[in-house]
Amino acid sequence: MRLLHGSKPMETKLLLDFSPIKGYRIGYAPVGKPYMSVICYQIDELLIDTGPANSRRALMGLLDPKTISRICLTHYHEDHAGNAAYLSKHHNIPVYGHALTAEILKKPVKLKTYEKYIWGNLETIDIHPLGDSVETENYRFTLIHTPGHSDDHIVYWEKNQGWLFSGDMYLGSRIKYFRADESISQTIDSLKKITSLQFDKLFCGHNPKLEQPHEAIQRKIDHLENIIGNVQYLYTQGKSHKEILQELVRGRESWLVKIVSMGDVSYKNMVLSAIKDIEQKSSA
Repeated sequence: MRLLHGSKPMETKLLLDFSPIKGYRIGYAPVGKPYMSVICYQIDELLIDTGPANSRRALMGLLDPKTISRICLTHYHEDHAGNAAYLSKHHNIPVYGHALTAEILKKPVKLKTYEKYIWGNLETIDIHPLGDSVETENYRFTLIHTPGHSDDHIVYWEKNQGWLFSGDMYLGSRIKYFRADESISQTIDSLKKITSLQFDKLFCGHNPKLEQPHEAIQRKIDHLENIIGNVQYLYTQGKSHKEILQELVRGRESWLVKIVSMGDVSYKNMVLSAIKDIEQKSSA
């Protein structure tokens, strides 16, 4: 891929004050303004997620590594774990995560072309597996395994403060894209698990919801269950995979996103995941 004539890569950074929480919103684009930014959160001496390697300068322009004693990851994806190895090696900060995250990141992760282009490389790192909770000077977070977006995904819940650091579990109430390896049924189950918790502030890795977060999550559940319901109806009518995709995907696909990601990110993937889950249940 080549940059357009006269264009140059752009990094953006913004300090978000959720006192006593700091949010470091960072983004990168090979051309023009970043399409999607990532937020890393600092609570006391704890940093949740590290952002992508392509936005390292932006992160280091906001973050004082001397104030961080631990890094905790929500999952292994390059836009959340991309600076973990750098901060560990160059600033001697230990990194923690789910046992599956540790297993994944101890070996090289083969990224797709678009992932490297937009987010940057993902280095191997020795991660300390977490238990059931993690504590800072003033707060205690319960860890909850929430697979669906990725098998290793976890969220961090501070019950006493009513905070939930949700990584990529929320993103938006009416999401338009799934990665090819996401599971719609697991995502719904994990979202329902989250709605059983008491919190009033949702610190999403991309899109925080500081008002009525439960309602926002329920709207996402309804949206995903509606997709499954539509697939189920067509499936019981004897429609083929091709016919189901034609009926449900038409007009809802972002061809730019699909082309750039070479099909790895698309609305079609949500429908395919629903078909897969329905067929597995019918054959069980």
